[in-house]
Amino acid sequence: MCCAGTRVTAAIRRFYLPFATIITAEVTPVEIEAKYAISDPAVFDTLVDLRAVGRYTLRPTGEREVVDHYLDTADRDLLKAGYACRLREQGGDGQWLLTVKGLGKAEGAVHEREEYECDVPGGSAPPDWPECPAREIVWRLSHGRALAELFVLRQLRVHRAVEDGERAVGELSLDTVNADIAGHKTLTRELEIELEPSGTREDLEALHAELQPYALAPAPQSKFERALALLDGHADIRKRKKKRALGVRADEPMAEAGRKILRFHFERMLSNEDDTRKGEDIEALHHMRVATRRQRAAFRIVSPYFKRKSTEPFRDELRTLADFLGAVRDLDVLIESAERYRSSLRREAAAAFTPLLEEWGRRRDEARHGLLRHLDSDEYRDFTTRYQEFLSSPGAGVKDGADSTPHPQQVRHVLPAEVWDHYGRVRAYETVMTWASIETIHSLRIEAKRLRYLLEFFAEVLEPGLGGAVESLVRLQDHIGELHDADVTIGLLRDFLMRHAQTSASPAVGDVVGRYLKQTEGRLRKLQRTLKKPWKRVAGKPLRNSLARGVARL
Repeated sequence: MCCAGTRVTAAIRRFYLPFATIITAEVTPVEIEAKYAISDPAVFDTLVDLRAVGRYTLRPTGEREVVDHYLDTADRDLLKAGYACRLREQGGDGQWLLTVKGLGKAEGAVHEREEYECDVPGGSAPPDWPECPAREIVWRLSHGRALAELFVLRQLRVHRAVEDGERAVGELSLDTVNADIAGHKTLTRELEIELEPSGTREDLEALHAELQPYALAPAPQSKFERALALLDGHADIRKRKKKRALGVRADEPMAEAGRKILRFHFERMLSNEDDTRKGEDIEALHHMRVATRRQRAAFRIVSPYFKRKSTEPFRDELRTLADFLGAVRDLDVLIESAERYRSSLRREAAAAFTPLLEEWGRRRDEARHGLLRHLDSDEYRDFTTRYQEFLSSPGAGVKDGADSTPHPQQVRHVLPAEVWDHYGRVRAYETVMTWASIETIHSLRIEAKRLRYLLEFFAEVLEPGLGGAVESLVRLQDHIGELHDADVTIGLLRDFLMRHAQTSASPAVGDVVGRYLKQTEGRLRKLQRTLKKPWKRVAGKPLRNSLARGVARL
């Protein structure tokens, strides 16, 4: 971001270089901006469509994808001195943008901090950077020591010029931020307004007031500060408790590798059962459902190496459990999104929107009662007992060799074909992507998820660098998941409106739910338009090269 206004300081700054001391009176560039967190994707989409806020016009100036690399020494010398160093990939000219920012201070949503910027060769180190204040600060504080990458943030930024008549007030940016920090993936959405030299704090206050109906949360921490806290928090967790590995080996039979995978996710399923029963944290039910799905995916891969009668009952029980969990989880997602939309409405509209939430809440309660009845049933308890015994008994249910001819049985013999078969099932969709229906796209999500699970199940024996391939699959899966959720929401909203028109005398209910329907339809269209971005990463050569390296390692 470019500097917002300047402040003249009387201080004399000294920058110590290897062979010279530069003493200079300096003008300190200061960035002033307001930052807000956006929790509801629907609100984010509404803000993207805005062309005015109060008296201020919002003129579209484009959108761009950027990749931000944050750097520091091993001892974090820059952070200790109160600075953050960022290299931003942008454009195709080979130049990256070096930015050094003071950590500054924040008052609510408003941040004020020093900012120095200059262009540097892409991927270069400080000795290769051109002379500029940003480089001088880094060199002085690091004492010439090498910089290491702390983390990477990837953003899609939608830009708007904020104008008050002829006066340039600032730049508004709507950011979708993806991070993968210490194995923890996050997706956040933010709104930033950075002042231009002719913008004032009074403008920020006025814009803040106009944005109140959207229930935005002031963000007192920068993206860097939040990511750093996440990095340090997960580092502490790793010190306290290392993640348990599955223990899969390349030279063991697929059946026994599968048993390890199944037992790992069965234990995760059970560990979330108590909190799922309590119903206080919807994420517990989500985790239990994911663990159930992963077991079903694992059975698809390893069942050919077991006798059918030994595994089929367990697969049937897992399918039944998944249906009960899914019925509740799908409504949890719908209600959570709808509640965020209601929170952005004025009081009268929010009241008119409540009947929809009440109806969906009743459906969720019914689904939850069905789930609890199943978890309390003798059939479920018998299943978990028998399944636990099967998973704890090496050799149980394994097929016998039919003859003396060697057949692929070990992980290293079977996995290469499984990887390419799964990838082929995903890539086959390139023949229909330009006209595929929503149902077809949802089938693509299922195939992408199966490939992702395969890579994660056998991550210990594949190339460690497959994390990027998994990340690409997750992005595609999440994108299509949002698309599917929007499609399901649209169907339910239309059903509600049809019945409401016949049974209710309140036009306000139909009006506010109709606006939510229109907004969701707009989001669906946008997700369909932008699907090609995550798809290209999955269908592209870099991902195939990663898979090839992983397979070659076997």
